[in-house]
Amino acid sequence: MTRLVPTACSLVLLLAAAVADASQVIHLDTRGLTRESSDIVIGRVGEQHAHWNTAHTMIVTDVTILVDQSLKGGSATSLTLSQVGGEVDGMRYNVEGSPRFSPGEEVLVFAWRDAMGRPQVDGLGQGKFEILRDRATGARLVRRSLPGLGVADARSLRATPTGGATRVPLDDLVREIRAAMAEAGR
Repeated sequence: MTRLVPTACSLVLLLAAAVADASQVIHLDTRGLTRESSDIVIGRVGEQHAHWNTAHTMIVTDVTILVDQSLKGGSATSLTLSQVGGEVDGMRYNVEGSPRFSPGEEVLVFAWRDAMGRPQVDGLGQGKFEILRDRATGARLVRRSLPGLGVADARSLRATPTGGATRVPLDDLVREIRAAMAEAGR
């Protein structure tokens, strides 16, 4: 019995380490997001459709972005993102750190494509920026609404401490994206 306890504790620690490792997200700055992404678009959120995957083992939500401007990738008028999570048949599945989309919301999205060519938001919530208008000036600003992902500058996209700046001008972020693409020769 005394051997069983240390063995069980070791097994729990190994499993916990595997789970913790699987949930780590690496911080990506603008250059990293740009390099990792196949598509970078500015647009409005259109339809969302949650459904079971073909094996009926996972809920997936398709989110259509009606593209106003493509900064990287094709020139399609829409981009349909696939992301794990959603609600179907009264069952809800959430992935912590995944972005949330609202119909009509204006966004800038960094997306990568999986082996089947399906676009997905890059870096979980790191790749989705909401676009807001400054009430005084009308300038377009971007922010991340997920906790811990607020940003103070368009280059590093470092998270800000509580109460810190959480919005940067969209033009500054677009300028950084274009500079990163120029560095990469694209």
